[in-house]
Amino acid sequence: MKIKLLLAVLLSSTLSLSADDNAQELLEKHCTTCHMTSSSTQTKSDKIIAPPMWGVMKKMRQNFKNDDEAMKFLVDYSLNPTEAEMIFPLATKEYFGLMPSLKGKVSQKDLETIAKYLYK
Repeated sequence: MKIKLLLAVLLSSTLSLSADDNAQELLEKHCTTCHMTSSSTQTKSDKIIAPPMWGVMKKMRQNFKNDDEAMKFLVDYSLNPTEAEMIFPLATKEYFGLMPSLKGKVSQKDLETIAKYLYK
């Protein structure tokens, strides 16, 4: 009985790590092209084309008190970005431009996986 319980715990831990690895890969593939996710260097700062991910998450936490609501917004905005829905000040849009839509480039399911990963 103890062995079955131990195997169940180990299997669930492995599946969880695998899901995190997949989410990390999706984040790197679809988000880090524009959003810096690691520490800044002068070279990275010179090439930045979108707010860094820590800035996006800070704004998300400021604007949404409920994680589920924030994750839904992140998915919806990634597919259909509009100036009216921006969470950054207008000056951010003037500097970086409006985020391009990821519709047809990233599935909604993958965006949901990324959003859940960011909100862990």
